[in-house]
Amino acid sequence: MLNFQRGAEIAARLQNLKISDSSSYKWHWYCNPFRREKPDRSNMTLKIERYSEGSSTTIRLIGRMQAEHLAELETQIRESGSEIVIDLEQVDLVDVQVVRFLGVCEAQGITLLNCSPYILDWIGRERD
Repeated sequence: MLNFQRGAEIAARLQNLKISDSSSYKWHWYCNPFRREKPDRSNMTLKIERYSEGSSTTIRLIGRMQAEHLAELETQIRESGSEIVIDLEQVDLVDVQVVRFLGVCEAQGITLLNCSPYILDWIGRERD
C-alpha cells in the first residue's frame, strides 16, 4: 500500500512539472548514458567472503591479495570446517608470499578453486 501511495505522489508531482522548470539545470554535452566505466580498482584491496555448509567451507577471495592479508585468511581457515575450498576466481593480483601460502594450503589438502593458470604455475615453480 505504501509503495502505491508513494508512486501516486511521484506521478502527481511529475504531472505538475512544466518545461520551464528544467531551465535551471545545465545539460552536459559529454554525458553518455550508454557508456559504462569500469570502477577504479586501483585502491581495492581484498574482500573475504566465507560460506559454510556442514563441514564444508568455501572462502571466496576478491581483489588483490598481499602478504598483509595472510593473517586474516589464516584465521578464516582456522575457523572453518574440515573441508576447505579457497575460490580465487576474482583475485586480480598476488605477491610471492601469497603464492607460497597457497602452495602450503594446497599441500595440506585445501582445494584451490578457479585459480588462474599463472598462479598455479607460480605455485609449482615455488615448490621446486
